[in-house]
Amino acid sequence: MIHLDNLSKAYNGNLLFSKVNISIKKGMRVGLVGANGTGKTTLLRILIGEDDFDSGGIQKDKRISIGYLPQEIISGTESTVLVEVQKSFFVLKDIEEELNSLHLELNKNPENKKIIKKIGELQYQYEAEGGWSIEQDAKKILSGLGFSETQFNKKLNTFSGGWRMRVALASILLKKPDIIFLDEPTNHLDLDATIWLENFLTDWKGSLVLISHDRTFLDKSVNHILEIELKKLFLFHGNYSAYIREKSSRKEQYMNAYNNQQKEIKETERFIERFRYKNTKARQVQSKIKALNKMDKIESLEEDNRQMKLVIPNPGRSPLKIISCVDMGKSYGENLVFEKLQFSVERNQKIGLVGHNGAGKSTLLKLLAGVIEPSTGKIERGSNISISYYAQHQLESLDENDTIYETILKSSLDLSETDIRTYLGSFLFSGDDIDKYNKVLSGGEKARVALARMLLKPVDLLLLDEPTNHLDMKSRSVLEIALKNYKGSIVCISHDRFFLNQIINVTCDVGDGGVKIYEGNYDYFYWKKFNDVNLKSVEKGSQEVGRTNQNSYKENKKIKNRLSWIKRRIQKIEGLIDSARAIIQDKNNIDNFQLLQEKIENIEGLEIEYLSLLEEDEQLNDKIYNNQNK
Repeated sequence: MIHLDNLSKAYNGNLLFSKVNISIKKGMRVGLVGANGTGKTTLLRILIGEDDFDSGGIQKDKRISIGYLPQEIISGTESTVLVEVQKSFFVLKDIEEELNSLHLELNKNPENKKIIKKIGELQYQYEAEGGWSIEQDAKKILSGLGFSETQFNKKLNTFSGGWRMRVALASILLKKPDIIFLDEPTNHLDLDATIWLENFLTDWKGSLVLISHDRTFLDKSVNHILEIELKKLFLFHGNYSAYIREKSSRKEQYMNAYNNQQKEIKETERFIERFRYKNTKARQVQSKIKALNKMDKIESLEEDNRQMKLVIPNPGRSPLKIISCVDMGKSYGENLVFEKLQFSVERNQKIGLVGHNGAGKSTLLKLLAGVIEPSTGKIERGSNISISYYAQHQLESLDENDTIYETILKSSLDLSETDIRTYLGSFLFSGDDIDKYNKVLSGGEKARVALARMLLKPVDLLLLDEPTNHLDMKSRSVLEIALKNYKGSIVCISHDRFFLNQIINVTCDVGDGGVKIYEGNYDYFYWKKFNDVNLKSVEKGSQEVGRTNQNSYKENKKIKNRLSWIKRRIQKIEGLIDSARAIIQDKNNIDNFQLLQEKIENIEGLEIEYLSLLEEDEQLNDKIYNNQNK
């Protein structure tokens, strides 16, 4: 489909990558990863033909159709959402207009065979282009991305930038091009919409090139990883988790090859120097020189180990109850978001807010932050508590005419210039970087500035609305660790399930005017919610059986099938835990921190599931006993 031949690109005098030889073939679903500023978006734009390259070439199948979603906010139009999504199907509109015209002519000349034939041909073309189902397909995609039916006919310019991006994405998905290029698509999606897109892409048969820092999303959506690192590109087979495992091995192989070649070069150079002026060795010397000049040199892999050094200042002794919503209600006109809500945040709680689009997650965060006031009821805050709020669109709150240094200075006037420079250094801003204006910063740089501004002072409660947007993998990992070590309380919204699993110990499902609390991380919440549905289904089935005079036979059969599955799953979990523990205990892995951390987290998740299954096993066995003794 697309082949890059010795492609090189520099930006503002800085080399991004050189001599790239990569092919993207039919069926490949590529996750493009790398630190912020390495050239991911630039490479994406080169692939679609919207950016130039300095040298080399690119071959592209002329027949392929392309869909591209940029990272930037899309401008609004007067068109409705539904019309805007279908705009690209101009061929269908032309066919519709021609058919209408032909039907009018046919009414005047019912026996005209030429008109009848033409109508038949156009109807066939219309059907082949998917004309009969386009509107229905558009509605399905829009619904999956979080739009309600009442929003289909609203004008695009009445929506925020994030929602306009969803419309642009819907338009691309509706066209079903041969290859889709997506630049951070989940930045503008909530968790439900992210999962919907993930499932859509999993079932989709076309090719894909995707930039994302969402590890779970990458795991579900891609089968190759293309990494930009140190001005080179490396292609890995498999999803993101497979890439992490393979990268260490690939790096070791690369360095072995580099060291062996360096040894060979040195030995050749020594031979040349020793025998350069000996006539008897002249032919051999010339041969060695030619071989050395023709050698395809392996470049040194000098890693950039720079990363944020983030330590969030801990508060003093916080009150047991940080903040509480008492009989709280919130409405926007006739739209009721919360009704008599009872909700509290306690000391050391780290809460993740989940729920469908429009459920009220961001509204709840704003209420807790004091940005908006409740319509009814009240919010009680503990004595002398301090709160920091990171809004979903926090980057837009930065004064574009301020420098990075001025942004921090305004937030903490008591810090000296040296203190500010040291502090910003931990967020990867050093030297002249701190004098850059906010308006010229990348999304990732703006996110780091916003975080730096928010985390200057110790607070009792952090309110975070999508804090990982625009952060690269390394920065996300650093933020995760910092939040895990933070001793205060957290309420967080994120579409990044991996991030949520790392930091939260309570999950709150927001919706239907209230909040349902699950004591555990996101994976536990997801499993518990699914399990509750299954148990309700079993109970409903038992009622129906009773009504048809089949007593408890069918119910017991369902329960026994479930018990059989639980037994198999428990055995599998035990095996997975044993395997993970063996890896942890292996002395050869003692220095592989990332692998050890991954296995420890795997064990924690498996143990939660194991205990839940044991609990369910006991409950279901009790059900069978009670049914048999009725």
